[in-house]
Amino acid sequence: MPKTHLAILIQPWLDLILDGHKTIETRISKVKVPPYESIDVGDHVIMKERGGPIKGAFEVDEIETYYSDSQLDSMVFDEICNKVSLDIFGLEGIEIAYRQSILNKWCNSKYATFLHVKNVQHIETDLLLKKKNRKAWIILGEGTTEEWIQQLSIVNG
Repeated sequence: MPKTHLAILIQPWLDLILDGHKTIETRISKVKVPPYESIDVGDHVIMKERGGPIKGAFEVDEIETYYSDSQLDSMVFDEICNKVSLDIFGLEGIEIAYRQSILNKWCNSKYATFLHVKNVQHIETDLLLKKKNRKAWIILGEGTTEEWIQQLSIVNG
């Protein structure tokens, strides 16, 4: 059975995933935090807008992780971008902004996780989660997106 995760995303990246333009979700950090080495192919990710409701979900198709004991190298970043094709198709200027925002964080971090997205679904809900921390990634546990949405609705309803 897959695990389900909750990812907090900001705009425009959330809508770009929902619209199918962004096919890789990237998480980069200075310390070892989820989803680094805590997510598997086939796991589900519920996407919540920062300060807003749950908007959608996706299934993880492929995972690539990177680590450096000092900091991630910008040359490696360029190689990865070319290898995994981080292009955001059809949106002039967005690809450059996306790469630059990631590169800025990349050079000050040690851990990186690239999640290839498949089976994106839109979720229409007004469900606002009452979080008690500022974590941008939470491992909810075993179960599907649908099971977790139902459970979260009951708890937060």
